[in-house]
Order: sequence, then structure tokens, then C-alpha cells
Amino acid sequence: MRSFVGWVAFLSAYLFLYAPLLTIGVFALNDSTVQALPWSGFTLRWFLGIPDNGPLISSLTFGLTVSVLVVTISAVVGTFFAVSLNGRGRRTSNVLTAAVVIPAIVPGMVLGLSLAIAFRYMGLAPGMWTIVLGQLTFTLPVVMLVVLTRLRRLDPSLVQASMDLGATRWRTFWHVVFPQIRSTVVAACLLTFTLSFDEVIVTFFLAGTQPTFPLFIWAQTRFGFTPEINAIVTIIGTLSVVLIVIATAVIERQVDPYAQSSTRRRSRRADTKVH
Repeated sequence: MRSFVGWVAFLSAYLFLYAPLLTIGVFALNDSTVQALPWSGFTLRWFLGIPDNGPLISSLTFGLTVSVLVVTISAVVGTFFAVSLNGRGRRTSNVLTAAVVIPAIVPGMVLGLSLAIAFRYMGLAPGMWTIVLGQLTFTLPVVMLVVLTRLRRLDPSLVQASMDLGATRWRTFWHVVFPQIRSTVVAACLLTFTLSFDEVIVTFFLAGTQPTFPLFIWAQTRFGFTPEINAIVTIIGTLSVVLIVIATAVIERQVDPYAQSSTRRRSRRADTKVH
């Protein structure tokens, strides 16, 4: 009985989390323009009609462009910050890390309004680049923290050996460090893409006349939206879940090759002593 209650509670929590996405998916397959039950029949015409919705495709293309720029800049700059902080003392690293992370934990409304005022005084017109700069304030720390966590698990003797053999810092990073953090950087990029593409609050304060896809959806909900939006939201929501699952799996399965080889050596020594 206790096991049954535990499973019910466990499944109820996941049902609560994913019920909205499942509901949108159900209405995306419903052969009716009315967003309500009863079910009118199964159809795929709302998915097939997505390419004919010009404003929706325009906002989707604009949002993807912004997200690609944000991910690219975050990956390069965030990795650079992580490598720089990893080479410093722990206390100094913690202080500098906190200085980068603090803007990311500021409430979105406060951050968005502050950035909008700052950009206006700087003479930057609202548009794609103000959105990119605004989203970097919370995506860059994500990449930096994920990569920094991985760097602190690496064996420092590998870097020291490379430097002792005459390699420059750049060659050491590219040939020794980067191959060991490559998967982590990719995982961080997947997480960053999801955060950037779904962002609404900060983007609302920084967008110009061209909305991103989430802002377009928000505007449509005030005046009534077509079932094509249910279809595209279902596709994007599913892809977001898949990307997050992949990124999480990559981060958790990232194993330090040196530590793994050391474990194997210790196992062999133990077997030798036993025999």
C-alpha cells in the first residue's frame, strides 16, 4: 500500500508538470477551430498549415536567429571565462564567479527594465542586438558555470605536462583541455538555446517592432490564436524537452578519462594482490 501511494504521488507530480504540454498537443490534433472539448476528430492540418502563417514563421525565424547568436557568443565567452577562472585561486575564483552570476539571478522584470534604460542612454535602438545583449546576461553564466564545473574535475598534471613540454597556453587548451570539455560545452549550448528561445520577460523590454516567437504567442493570446499556434508550440515544446534531456545526459555521463584510467589501474593492482 505504501509503495502504491508513493508511485501515485510520483506520477502525479510529473502529470502536473507535463499536463499543459499534453493539453496543447491534444488540441493541436483536434479537427476544430474552437479550443475546447468535446473532441471533433483527429487531424494534422494545423501542422501542415504552419508554413502558410507568415507572421508566425517570421517571428520563429527571428527568434531562432537571436538564439543562434546568443548561443554562439555564450559558448565562446563563457568558456573563456571558465578557463580563466579555473586558473585562479579558489577564493578569487568564487568572487569573480559571483560577480558574473549575480545579474542572472536578478528578477527578469528588474533586469529587463534596467537594460532597456541603459541601452536607451547608450543610443542603442530596440531590436535584435539589444535582445542578444540582454539575454547574454543570464545565458553566459550558465555556460560558464557548467564548463567551470567540468574543468575543476580535470587532472591539472596534464596541463602542466603540456606546458613543460613547450606548448603554448593556446595549444595546451586546444589539444589537451578542449577535447575533455567538448561534450560539456555542447550540453551547455543546448541548455542555453532552450533558455534563449523561450525567454519572454527580458526580451519584452528590449524588443523592437519585430517580436520573437514567445512574444508573438503572448500577443496572440490576448486576441485569440489559431490552432496552428498549438501545433508549433507542441513541436517546440517537444524539442525543448528533448534538448534538455540530451544536455542533462551528456553532463551526467561526462567522465574524467584520467580518473577512469586511475580507477582501472587501482582495480588491477587490487586483483593482483588478491591473486
